[in-house]
This record gives sequence, structure tokens and C-alpha cells, in this order.
Amino acid sequence: MESPRNNTEGLNAAAADAARQKMQIKSFTAWVNLHLKEVKMQVDDLQTDFDDGIKLLRLVEVISEEELGKYNKNPVSKFQKIENLNIPLKFINSFLHEVGIRNSYSAENIIEGNDTLILGMIWSLILRYNVAQVSEGDKTAKEGLLLWAKTKVEEVSGGKVQVNNFHNSWQDGVAFNCLIQAYRPDLVDYKKLKPSNKIVNLNQAFDIAEKDIGIPKLLDANDMVTMRPDEKSVMTYVSFFWKAFAANKRKNMAGERITHVVQREQAYAEMQAQYKEQMEELMTWAKAKTTEFNDSTSINSQAELEMLLRGYVDYSRTEKAAKQQMMLDLEALFSSIKSRLSTLDRDFVPPEELTLAAMETQWEVLTTAESEYEEKLNALLKNLKKVELAIKLFNSKVIKLEDWLEDKEAWLAQSMMPFHKQVEPVALPPPEAVADDAAPADAEPAGERQRPRSRSFIESIASALSLGRPRGSSVTKSESGTPFLKEAMTTAAAKEGISPGSGSPKLKMLPIIARVSSEHAAAFPRSASMVNVLEPIDSIAAVQARLNMFAAYEEELAGRKAALPEMKALIGRIIGLGCPPMRQFSLQNREGTITERFAGVEKQGAEYVEKLNEELIRQQKMDEMRLTFAKRAEALTRWMEASIAMLTEAFAHESIAEAEQQIAELNGFAPIMAEHDAELEQCATFGDEMTEMGITKNAYSRFTLFDLQRFMAEVKRCFEQRQEELQASLDRQKYIEEQKLAFAKAAEMVLVYVREQKQTLEAVAPAINVREEDPASVAHGKQVQAALEEQLTATARDERLAQLKTAQELSDFLLEAAATDNPHTRETVSSLEAQVASLEKVIRDKHTFLVSMISQAQVQVSAEQYEEIKKAHAHFDKSGNGSLNALEFNGAMRAMGFEMGEEEEKLAFERFAVCAEDGAEPSLTLDAFVDLVLAQFKESDTMEALIDAFKVVAGSKDYVMADDLKACIPESETQYLLSNLEPRDDVGLDFLPFSAFVYGKTGNA
Repeated sequence: MESPRNNTEGLNAAAADAARQKMQIKSFTAWVNLHLKEVKMQVDDLQTDFDDGIKLLRLVEVISEEELGKYNKNPVSKFQKIENLNIPLKFINSFLHEVGIRNSYSAENIIEGNDTLILGMIWSLILRYNVAQVSEGDKTAKEGLLLWAKTKVEEVSGGKVQVNNFHNSWQDGVAFNCLIQAYRPDLVDYKKLKPSNKIVNLNQAFDIAEKDIGIPKLLDANDMVTMRPDEKSVMTYVSFFWKAFAANKRKNMAGERITHVVQREQAYAEMQAQYKEQMEELMTWAKAKTTEFNDSTSINSQAELEMLLRGYVDYSRTEKAAKQQMMLDLEALFSSIKSRLSTLDRDFVPPEELTLAAMETQWEVLTTAESEYEEKLNALLKNLKKVELAIKLFNSKVIKLEDWLEDKEAWLAQSMMPFHKQVEPVALPPPEAVADDAAPADAEPAGERQRPRSRSFIESIASALSLGRPRGSSVTKSESGTPFLKEAMTTAAAKEGISPGSGSPKLKMLPIIARVSSEHAAAFPRSASMVNVLEPIDSIAAVQARLNMFAAYEEELAGRKAALPEMKALIGRIIGLGCPPMRQFSLQNREGTITERFAGVEKQGAEYVEKLNEELIRQQKMDEMRLTFAKRAEALTRWMEASIAMLTEAFAHESIAEAEQQIAELNGFAPIMAEHDAELEQCATFGDEMTEMGITKNAYSRFTLFDLQRFMAEVKRCFEQRQEELQASLDRQKYIEEQKLAFAKAAEMVLVYVREQKQTLEAVAPAINVREEDPASVAHGKQVQAALEEQLTATARDERLAQLKTAQELSDFLLEAAATDNPHTRETVSSLEAQVASLEKVIRDKHTFLVSMISQAQVQVSAEQYEEIKKAHAHFDKSGNGSLNALEFNGAMRAMGFEMGEEEEKLAFERFAVCAEDGAEPSLTLDAFVDLVLAQFKESDTMEALIDAFKVVAGSKDYVMADDLKACIPESETQYLLSNLEPRDDVGLDFLPFSAFVYGKTGNA
């Protein structure tokens, strides 16, 4: 809709003045009633309602907040009314004269109802208490208010809406809406307004201002549109906006200062709570882990133990490393809290049980428990490995005894057959049916398995050596035998420098041709040296042969039976090493079965020898030489068999001491081997004597001299190989130990580096307090900042990371070598990395906090702020000399939006003003004005500054109300203050104890 035309355009000057006066009366009446409302009074006609002096006196008392004295509360006579009027008029004329206005008002002017003088008097009150301090001609106040409004409207509209006066510039209502939007953008969007909709725009602004801001409706939209707006009325109305928005600037700044302190206190409280919570969590974890490691653990197998060890290694790399990082973070957090509170003359003292010292003590206890737990697991692992090796040795011995028993049980059964009538031949199993059923790792009871017939280790070798030999042929040391043996003897002879066909009476020890072990025994056919027990006993020689063979068997039986105590002792050793009960039972059951079988063969042997003794009358003396050779061959063979088994047993070393011990044991075996080698030479000499006597067969011996020489060669080869293997194992253990020592040294170097760096950091960057009023502290802070930034360069970081290189390389080698335990240090690469990372964190934390303090102490004016300050300075520099006098300074500060009391304004001006040498009045240069305005934004981080901020928010009172806080401080910070400020006995909240606590002047908040 179209706005009404300005009806004053066609009026003469007198009519226009009358219209404006009418508008002025209306707005001034509203202004007067706004204040009289507080004392429950009202005026309807400015011309007559002040004539008794009561309402004017009460109006002045309300707006000046002063009591003017006694007055006549029921004046009837003109004299009484004049007396009442003179009281407020004296006050009004007094402040007018103070600012240089010569005009004065009299009681007669009021009683006579002089509209012009009455309106002038009210305007003087508006200027004094609403607009600004009044100066001659009110130009300064008017220009300051206009510049303020112009600046805010231009900021919102981007210069599209111009304010040049207090009449036409406001007529379309857009400027009022822009002014509201400048401070409450949530209420208005001026871009949606059309300048042509003047009444709509004005009513929107007036309604919003009244409802949401509390500014009374002094103006009428229709009056604003239908005539040229009255300048004083508009100025009065705009002054309410300045009061509501710009005049609160100081209070908002004070609120921001308090908010900053509260946010800092909240952050420090949160840091302390975080420290206590995490330290309590870490302490609880450390105690629980200590208890867990100290508790005894029942372990029944190597697999279970290895699982626990893997779990412990994973714990060290993950859980322990994370908690160690947490402890380092807590150290950094504690240091950060101490540094921050020290700048406020405060200290952080956590509960005794949550101190770093208590944590370090508990950490040492945990480390000790870990070390003992790890040592316990490693000791158990070593024992269980020894158990496993002992069980394998037990199984190896048992299998050999079982093979021997099976062979002898069959031999005794067949040997008894010629003594029974109607003996039927016993069919032996074919060679391919004879296989060695390998025993499992855990021994089984002998009675629970059916094993096929298998041949003993020595018999298997003997069978291999006798392959291809004609039945009944002579078995001598020079016999060549099969092509296999020819090749073996030729190779050996070539190496020893002799010819196998030379007929030499003594063959030297043949070198090894093929490595033979108990695992290969099943591949050889049954020994051909055993006599045919099914042949009839038709001669003394035959009986004697059987008696002699049985005698050799009895010696072999005694030798084999001698292994039973060794088995019992081995079982005892296994049990002593911690063998699980079920496996103990299995081993003992198997040993019992072997013992029973030995008793059985002894019983069979007794029956057999009894039969032979009955036939002894018909036998001749046994060939002693054959028997002697057989006995010596059997004894020598048993020793060689046991030696080869001993020299090929599996071994595993976990330390230098273990390797050296086994090497020493092997060196002790060398003289024993030399003794048996000499025995072999004697057997060769004895064989020559048998040949000279014409003996071509030896039914009592299962092994030839060639067999014995082959076996001795294998013993020597195994001895040499075992020497090489043990020496290699010893060398590796020494190298691993060297790497462990090197890693411990490298780890200690990293720790020393971190400690030295932290000490250096404390020396070059100690906790300091940078204060605005102390330029030296700012300069020192910048020096410390530069030192910290030097520590944060890429070069410095690379130097810190380079400290880990050697330790990382050594750790990688040890992990690859599965050497996870290191008795020389508790550190790992992860813990070292955490130490270096904590150093980096401390440096960054110190740098961040110091930069924050320096920035706070050096508030800088922005380019936008400088332009605004420069604009206000130039506008009020009426003399054009580049300086502001006291009066001009007052207007400039109002234009900048600062509300200051008279005394405060005077002190600020005197502090920054420069006195001219020629005696002229003091004035403010642009630079001085900039410093003065900047000082209003700076926060002085002291207890006194915080108390001053509370007083500003509280309206100069020594206490503050909750509503005062809510008006200029965010909700979360307000709630914090309401929880920490002490309620007073009478009214309000006491902010002094809280301020003292913040700056370390008292022990509690």
C-alpha cells in the first residue's frame, strides 16, 4: 500500500512548526510517563500537569537517582506551588550552567503553561540523562549519537541505507529496522522491507523494540509519515537504542572478561578431573595386573605355557605399551596443569594415592611382578622343554627295549621247539612285513598297542652288511661281501691308504659310508647271523653252540635289563621337572609293562637253559675264542649303539651356559671313545688269532669285525658332527647375547637423551607468567617461544626420532631370532617411542600455552577497528588540529559505543592526553586515542581486574545477582558461576572469594 504523503509539505512554516511541536509534545509526554511510572504517576498535559511542582520534582528524582528534599505534598496556593517548582528547577538550572548553557527556567514559566519553555526544559533533561552529557548547543551529543547510528546502519545495509539526520532519514522505518538488526539479527531482516511501506516498516520496528528490547513507543508511525519528523523526538527515541545496545558495551566486555576466566577455570578443572580419573584408572589397572601376575598359575602342558607366554608378549606390546603411554600422557598433563596454575600463583596437589610418585612406586611394583612372572614362565618353559626331551629319550629307549624283547621272545619260543615232540616249523614273517611302528611323542602303555615285529638298531645294520653273502660262508674281517660292501670297503681303503683285498690281518677303522640311525632300522631285513633254531640237536657242538649263545644272550639280557633302573631314574627326573600327572601315569604304565616282559623272557630263558643242561653231557667244550669274540663284539656294539643314539639326540639351547655345558659333556666323551677304539683294535688282533687256529665260522657272534669297524666309523662321524652343531649353537647364543646387551645400551641412551632434553627444556623454557603490564615478561616470553619453536622444527623432530634408529634395528633382529626376553632391560621399542613422543607433547603443550599468554598480553587492533576509531577521531576533531579536547573526546567515545562515568571518563582522558607546551588545554592525538580505545578491549589478568569486571556486571555493587550474570554471560559459564559463587546472607552472590581463589590468594573456592 502507498504511504500517506508528508502533509507538512504544503503547510506554511508556522503550521509546520505547530505540527512538529504536536509530535514533540506527544513523544516527550511518553518519555515523561515512562519515568513517572516508577512512582505511579502520569501526566496527560505537559502544559498544566507540572504547575504544582510535584510531578516535575518526582521526575527529576527518578532520572537523577537523587533526593531533592522536602516539598509540599498538597499545595493549594500559588506560593506553595512556586516553592515546589523551585526545588527541581534549581537542580535543572544548576547542571545547565555547569555545561555552559545560559538559559534558565522559572516557576512562573511552568505555572503560566509556556509550551516552548516546558518542552525545552524536558529536552534538557533528555539530553542530560538519555542522550549524553550536554554541551553548548548540544552539538557534540547530537553528532555523537548520529555518528553511532549512521555507523551501525551502514554496517548492516552495506551502505545501502544512509542516515544523515534525525528526521527524514528515519521516515520510512528502514533505518530503525537496521538498527535493531545490528544487535539482534534474529529479530529483523531489513532486506525483506520495502521503503515504500513506511507505516508497516515503522510499526514493525516500534513493536519489536517495545516487545523484545524494552524500548517504549515514543513515536507514532502516522506522525512520522504525515509530517517531517520532529528531530528531538527521533533523537530521544534513538537514544533509547543507544542505551539498550551501545551503552551496554562495557558491561558486555566485562561479561566477556568473566566468561574468559570461567572458561579457563572450567578447562583447568576438567584437566584436573581428567588427571584424577585417568590416574585412578591407571592405578587400579596397575594394582590388578600386579595381583594377576603374583597369583600362582597351574600349567599342565608346554602348549598351555607357550600360550601364556604369547599372551604375555602381546600384553607387553599392546596393553602395557598403551598404559605406559597413558602414564606419560599423565606426566605431561600434570606438568601442564602445574605450569598453568603457577601463572596464577596456585598449585595442583592431587590426593596422595594419585600422585606421580605413588604411580611410579606402583609401576615399579608392577614391573617387579612382571619380571618375576616372566622369569617363572621362562623357567617353566625350560622345564617343560626338558620334560619333552626327556620323554623323547624315554620313548627312544623303550622302543629299543621293546624291539629287543620282541626279538628275544620270538627267539626263545623257537629255541624251545626242538625239545617238544611233534614240533611243527614256525613260519617267520617275510622281511617286507617287518616295519617299525614309530612311537608317539607321549609314551603309551605297552599293553595297549599291537606292534609288528621290528629289528634292533645293531641287527638292522648287521643285516645290511650281510646282504648277498652266501649261506654258510666264512665271516671274516677281510671278506668283501656284496657289491654294496665292496664299494664301502674300497672307498674306506682308498681313504685309509690300504687295499680291501690285500689280506691284511688288521683292518683300520672304515670311514662312514651311510648315516644309520634308529629311525632307519626297520628298513633292514632280519639278521642272517642267528642260528637256525629249527635244526635238530644232533651233536655236542650244536648243544654247546646253543648254551654259548644263551650265555651271550644272558649277558645281553643283563645289559638290557640294566636299562630298567635308568628308565625309572629318567621317569623320576621327568616327574621332578614338572611332568603332568596323566603323562606320568602313561610313562609309569609303559615302564611296568617292560618290566613284566623282562620277567617273562627270564622265565622262558630258565626253561630253555634247563633243557640245554639236560643235554650238556653230550656236548663238547664250547669254542672259547668264538664266545669271547661274540661277548666283546656284543659289548662293543651295545656301547656304539648307545653312543650313536646319544650323539644324534635332539637339543635346543636358550643360553650360552646351556651350550657350554653340553660342549663340556661332549668333550668328556672323547677319551671314552678312544678307549673303545682301542678295544676294537684288540678285537681285530683277536680275530687274526681265530683265523690262524682255522676257525671259519662263529655261530655265537652276530657281528663281524667289518660290522664293528663300520659302527665305530659312524660313532666318530656323529661325534664330529655334534661338535660342529654345538659350536654353531654356542656362537649364535653369544651373538644374541651381544645384541641384547647392545639393545639395553641403546635403550638407556634414548632414556638419557629424553631426560637430558627435558632438563634442557625446563632450563630454556621454565614456567613463566607473561603479563600485559610487564613488558619485560612479554619480551622474555618471546625468547622462550623462539627456543620452543626451535625444538619444534623438522630438524629437531628428526633428531629425536634418530635416537630410536639403533634400538629399532636391534629390536628387529631380536624379534626375528625369537629372543623376546632381555634380562638387561625392561624397555621395548614401543616404550622408547612413547618416551620420545611424550617429549614432543611436552614441548608442544608449553609452546601452545606460552603463545596463548603472549597473545593475551598483546591485544592488537584490527584494520576494521582502526578505521572505525580513525573515523570517530576525525569526525569530532572540530578544530582540525589532529587532536580531541575533552568535550570532543566525550562525543567520540559515545560514537564508538562506550558508556563511561564522568569520573572514569576524566581519568581515562588525563591518562592518555598530551599537554601542549604553550599552555593550551590537553588533547588526544589519533595514536593516543587508539591506545585508549584498545585499553578498553585488553584484559588485565589479575584479581583486581576480575573484581572490576564483576562490579561492572553488577552495576557497581559489591555483589552480583543471577540475572546480572545471565544478561551478559553464556549459559554454561553462568551455571558454573552460580555453583561456585558464595551466597551472601542478605542478598546476591559474593564474587570476592571466587576471585581470590582464581588468583591463588586463598586455599579454596
